[in-house]
Amino acid sequence: MDNNIQADFDYAYRYCKEIAISHYENFPVGSLLIQKKKRKFIYSIYAFARFADDIADLGKYSEKEKLKKLNELDIELTKIEKGNLYNLIPETKNIFMALYNTVNELKIPVEKFRNLLSAFKQDAVKQSYQTFEELIAYSQYSANPVGQLVLYVFGYGPERDKKIFERSDKICTALQLTNFWQDVSVDLNMKRVYIPHRIMKEFGYNESLLFQKLENDDFRKIIKSLVIKTRTLFEEGKDIVTMLNGRLKLEIKATIAGGEEILNKIESINYNVLSRRVDINNFDKLKLLGKVFF
Repeated sequence: MDNNIQADFDYAYRYCKEIAISHYENFPVGSLLIQKKKRKFIYSIYAFARFADDIADLGKYSEKEKLKKLNELDIELTKIEKGNLYNLIPETKNIFMALYNTVNELKIPVEKFRNLLSAFKQDAVKQSYQTFEELIAYSQYSANPVGQLVLYVFGYGPERDKKIFERSDKICTALQLTNFWQDVSVDLNMKRVYIPHRIMKEFGYNESLLFQKLENDDFRKIIKSLVIKTRTLFEEGKDIVTMLNGRLKLEIKATIAGGEEILNKIESINYNVLSRRVDINNFDKLKLLGKVFF
């Protein structure tokens, strides 16, 4: 490989690493378990997702502007898919340089990144959901590709390791839902509602009461029912750890433990997620790592 292009790749990976480190609280609890030689690939994947997610979430852009910017990222994906590295947009050049190298080194289908973009585009235009099944469908694009990409980083493939990918999808969907119940109040500030309308109606609650931040028994029953559904998904996928080896096994075990701990904390505050946002602190992380190793 040409020394100049290798230097460009190295710089691009360092750029992505800075993005990842600056948002370290969003990394899985066990991310340091990933071997150093593989972390650069994780950094490039994270930087892409972080940049696109910020476009969808930032209030400074209109819906039209968000879609325009996300479509521009889609065009950049097409460029790296075709090996065109000399016409990348300056603002995101380093991210896509690193992503190009990641995709080619690991033989990852670019479609996995397009799936993520689909979810971000949906976030830009869709503010609420009618059914729980809609959330599951959303997670197929917003969360499941992330787990699949991590499996690619560690040398797993969807055809050879079909059961592993299936379990990964369960865990990633559960993590996505856990984040929804953790961030109900945060999402309300962005006018987003991930609690399905039909489930609210089933318990005699509605979106108007939600925006009033009314935490009554009906609301608590709603969150409890959603936590139970989410725990079921964790249970359906957690035997993935018996199918994995080495550091990835520990990483996934830690990630599952982190998600379940958030659900435990939601239960501990009696499901009052509108007035309190639970989180995992440094002490919790140490406890979780203890569970992973011992």
